[in-house]
Amino acid sequence: VNDPCDQASFIERTQTLMSRGGFNLRGWVSNVACEFISKHSGDASGLGLLWNLDGDKLRCNIYLEVLSCETVISKRLILSLVQKIFDPIGILCAVTLPPKILLQDTWKLKVGWDIELPPDVSEKFFKWVNELYLLKEECLPRFMPFTEDSELHVFVDASRVTYSACVFVRTVLEAETSVSLIRAKTRVAPLKPLTIPRLELMACCIGARLVNSIRDALNLPNIKVTFWSDSEVALWWIREHGDWSVFVTNRVQEIRQLTQFQL
Repeated sequence: VNDPCDQASFIERTQTLMSRGGFNLRGWVSNVACEFISKHSGDASGLGLLWNLDGDKLRCNIYLEVLSCETVISKRLILSLVQKIFDPIGILCAVTLPPKILLQDTWKLKVGWDIELPPDVSEKFFKWVNELYLLKEECLPRFMPFTEDSELHVFVDASRVTYSACVFVRTVLEAETSVSLIRAKTRVAPLKPLTIPRLELMACCIGARLVNSIRDALNLPNIKVTFWSDSEVALWWIREHGDWSVFVTNRVQEIRQLTQFQL
């Protein structure tokens, strides 16, 4: 809750609602004391994230795997370690992307799940694992200020190997402007080669999906949204009407529908 005065009513409403489904909510953690909860300190975990109650910040719970020089790097090992990083918000998507690209490269080699990978692939993966400890201190503020004038800004981009999108909320306060990352998502480009404009269009598509889910989750149907892309071709497809291919037409229609874009 944004206001400590709302804690008691929130707890009561939540317990009543969950009890209807047979769930008895008893454990609560708060960084502010109230009638039903005492103040806590340290870290609390939930949904794969660690919440530092003292600084009111979030960070991902990184699983650090110790690999020896004799460890056999295989497709199964790469996939296993990557999937152990649970990142629902997407704050680490740029970190989990390199091993996913490596994993896709191994499919091109057509090797089995437990076959040792070539030295160049193994070296890149070892380097990635050894740098994971740097993420232990990376965190984001939990609180994101929202006002009636808050705006969502969606940035999308693509390259030959990946395409991605991220959503920020921008709020102008009395003394300063606050900008916070809400969600991000990145994906490896398909094995079947696609042109850069098509990958840029796919980035626009996941950006539209992200912001649509955020508006629904936060109940902000009328919030101002600005989309940012450096692809003139993708923007042309979205803005104009033409006899595009099925690939382009389907994604343009989805983007227009999710963003309520009108020609």
